[in-house]
Amino acid sequence: MQNNLDSERRALTFDLYGGLLNFQLIPHFVGQVARERNISPELAEFYFSLYMDRMMYSQDFVTYRDLLAMVMKYLDMELNTNIFSPNANELYLLHNDLKPHHDVLPVLMSLRDKGYELFLMANSNIQLVQNYYDRLMGLFSDKTVLVADEVRCYMPKIDFFRFASTKFKLRSADDHFHVASDYFRDIVPASRMQWLTAYINRSKTGEMKGAEPSVTLTNMTELEEGMTRAHQRILEEERAAQEREMAVARAKEEQIEAAERRKAAVQAAVQQQQMNQMHAQKQMFQKAGVHEGNQYFVPQNEKDRILSEKMRNMSPTKARALAKARERAIANARLREGGNGGF
Repeated sequence: MQNNLDSERRALTFDLYGGLLNFQLIPHFVGQVARERNISPELAEFYFSLYMDRMMYSQDFVTYRDLLAMVMKYLDMELNTNIFSPNANELYLLHNDLKPHHDVLPVLMSLRDKGYELFLMANSNIQLVQNYYDRLMGLFSDKTVLVADEVRCYMPKIDFFRFASTKFKLRSADDHFHVASDYFRDIVPASRMQWLTAYINRSKTGEMKGAEPSVTLTNMTELEEGMTRAHQRILEEERAAQEREMAVARAKEEQIEAAERRKAAVQAAVQQQQMNQMHAQKQMFQKAGVHEGNQYFVPQNEKDRILSEKMRNMSPTKARALAKARERAIANARLREGGNGGF
């Protein structure tokens, strides 16, 4: 059983590139290289993003530095040039110049001061990420950071998220949100992990049905309020689910009670019918002059009537014996009559 401290724990995981740091400098550099050679910068940036995703999702892991070099080679292949590969090292070093979005630091410090645990997930290597620690106000350390080189895969692979859950001791309960601005690499796999998610929709995209974030925000400033709204909605949904379950349970109970009432009514009707039959039989015997305690046969003739009168003064045991004897005699007579009728 978890202790109270664990139950009150509040944890946040953040995507580094795009979520906390403005990553636009990187594709813009690729576009600038293309522009200087009269190649469409938009096309170059498109293929750069495409091959970054392809390489990160490929089966064989390569380090982040090697991944960038491979992507630049694919750009040369795709655009039939030889201008991108020579700039691969400069592209890597340019990552050291990435800076936080303007809304990031105040929010992170406020969350830290309110007792939130802050963790970082990065499609990068530890050497680059360590250069960002000062820029992120010392809010993260090697113990609170997970990089691709450590887990040997990149987001959106689900193994990255499983490794993060283990390293940071995360749970899929209401005390943890994953905060990110990339739908494909973060929101979708985090949803598969049953994590709560806060989508910082800086690019103003739509949402994918079946993998909707817990809350969608336009910037980090709205994060705490957005998480509160998400929790309230979750509580409302849980209450609604409990009410539905209770309604179903009540309906079943009412069905059982109705069935029991119908059964009791049938039993009462049967009992009443039996009582009516007994009453009718009693009246019939009384009319025939048979004593109530000796109602074994209906008088068939004057001899029977006289016998029934005598039985009134007999003991119940003797009266019942005579009645049974008379009943057998009547039955035998009927059998003989039936047998004679057959000849």
